[in-house]
Amino acid sequence: MKINIYSAITILVFFASCKPGFKDTPDGLSYLFVQENEKGVKAKPGDILSLRMSYSTEKDCLLFNSKMISDSFRLILKKPQYKGDINEALAMLKTGDSARFKLNAEKFYENTIKQTLPLYIPKESKIVFNVRLLKITPLKEYEKELSEAKKIVAEKQSQEIKDYVNTHQLKGEFLSTGTFFSEQVKGKGAQANYEDEVLVNYSGYFLDGRLVDSNKDKKPLQCKVGSSGLVDGWNEALQRMNEGGKVTIVLPSSTAYGEEGYGPVPPFTPLVFNIELVKVLKKK
Repeated sequence: MKINIYSAITILVFFASCKPGFKDTPDGLSYLFVQENEKGVKAKPGDILSLRMSYSTEKDCLLFNSKMISDSFRLILKKPQYKGDINEALAMLKTGDSARFKLNAEKFYENTIKQTLPLYIPKESKIVFNVRLLKITPLKEYEKELSEAKKIVAEKQSQEIKDYVNTHQLKGEFLSTGTFFSEQVKGKGAQANYEDEVLVNYSGYFLDGRLVDSNKDKKPLQCKVGSSGLVDGWNEALQRMNEGGKVTIVLPSSTAYGEEGYGPVPPFTPLVFNIELVKVLKKK
């Protein structure tokens, strides 16, 4: 039996037209499985998901790509915040699955992103997600992994700070928090106490000597001792100083900018500060 080229094309078109497209859940979530792993398992609220995820507008304007953050982007699966949200979508996946989802743009921005929908995205349009679920980690297991990782980081930083202190021949003491306090000039004026307003000069550095921030050639910085606007290491140091005093402090990340970092300071980064207590203004 012979099939001419026109018949072959007709058959191909027919089968292509039969390819399944997006389906809708009762909550209005559109989904399309690209790859399914029959042996995979589904996550439950509270689990940590390792995945690759990107999302864009219906006109293919890329809004987010997890590869820009990590090869294995992680987030916690929550209970749905509204009908047809991203948590409902992710709960449909098994490990190894790849899928596409379409979510209402306005609801996604208002309820998940917590932002006003950008003007260039129509209200009734959809945000298109491409997701591949790589791994599911139960919350308790993840917390254990995180605790062990933090312990390793803390031990590494402790050694780095000790090496810095020895290399620069700093004399002083380690406080219970891990902060190293070295008095360079003993102040003879009033002591700074909790909630006092003070004027200080300062310079901050990475352990390799690169400058982080400084008010050199500027007016002294006015700040409040013990305030949340200062890192813990500063609050520790200022309460051990008197007017006119100068100190060098070496901070582990736990008394500096912690797990999140700040500005040019990456997460989990120890820092060095030279601080001069210019004046104690006392409580306001």
